[in-house]
Amino acid sequence: MSLTVLIVGGYGVFGARLARLLADEPRLRLLIAGRSAARAGDFCARWAQAGGAVLEPAVFDRDGDAVQQLAVLAPDLVVDCSGPFQAYGEAPFRLVEACLS
Repeated sequence: MSLTVLIVGGYGVFGARLARLLADEPRLRLLIAGRSAARAGDFCARWAQAGGAVLEPAVFDRDGDAVQQLAVLAPDLVVDCSGPFQAYGEAPFRLVEACLS
């Protein structure tokens, strides 16, 4: 049984670092997500390794309909590594709230 982890901002500076650290763990399915399907796909192709976590690209826009996007991806755990962190605006907890709904 694997745990599906959605890393929003997964190919950015912080998300990529986390994904690379978790890539050795065969019990994980890592959804490397951001606004660019191409960048997510490139990251997965570069860092996937035999016997490690399953890396899958995903499109996720933090400013979009997070509830709907989460319903489609169905992660067990969400890590928000998207930035810039100072630009969350009026609803800094919208992704957390979407996860809880």
